[in-house]
Amino acid sequence: MIPMNFYFTYCRGNTDWRWTDIHTLCLKSCKKNAGAKAITVFYDREGEGSEWLEARALAGVEWIQQNFKLEINGHAVKDQRLVHDVFRLQTLWERGGWYCDLDFVFLKNFETLRDSPATLAIQCKFKSKLNCALMGCEPGSLFIKAYLDEYRKWTPKHEKEFWTYANVVPWNLSKTYPVTVLAKRSFYPVAWSCKKFWAGGYVCLNFSHAVHLWESLHPTLCIADLMKTDLKPYVENVINDLPKGLVHIQEGIIVNFD
Repeated sequence: MIPMNFYFTYCRGNTDWRWTDIHTLCLKSCKKNAGAKAITVFYDREGEGSEWLEARALAGVEWIQQNFKLEINGHAVKDQRLVHDVFRLQTLWERGGWYCDLDFVFLKNFETLRDSPATLAIQCKFKSKLNCALMGCEPGSLFIKAYLDEYRKWTPKHEKEFWTYANVVPWNLSKTYPVTVLAKRSFYPVAWSCKKFWAGGYVCLNFSHAVHLWESLHPTLCIADLMKTDLKPYVENVINDLPKGLVHIQEGIIVNFD
């Protein structure tokens, strides 16, 4: 079974990628809703600002400073996302668990997704794309090992093929190696190109365990933006730390049943 350990990467490199309230929400929602037994964030250098300080103060989150060498197979890499993904795969293969980007909101417990050697979800069935932004596996997964081996063939001539490695390679490997491929709605109910969601239009989240927010398309995204979408009740539950289930405490009442 897939361990209920969740890993994240905050590698700034030489960029000005800042820690935002979306990233803190991601960790909080993982802790509250995903059923994480352990949460680890690998980072290269300290962030700044109140959101970073709040995240660093979260209980139950381990922070490990890591020297991310911007190279693959001895070749310098310009697109550091490739380095992140190699580190992601290496960590999953060695440790097992779930590795996620920091722009997810977790909605449901992942316990029901554990019974597989490896798990990830479709991004676009029509274009034959899976997505490695959120993946889980047992330690020593054959699928993850094969995925990692594809990166070991990487040379500078593949520099512009980030999306091939991120989407197409796992799709092809899923035809041969043991892996559970979840429906798009599981992690990606809001499509890359979806506009109605951000305009307040309805998107069904009933069958979703998590929602990817596509931060690279929305670099200024914040919690205030999410409060204008169908994620509002989920976000409120997390930031207000509301109890789950039918039993909750009210002032002046010991136990109240809805």
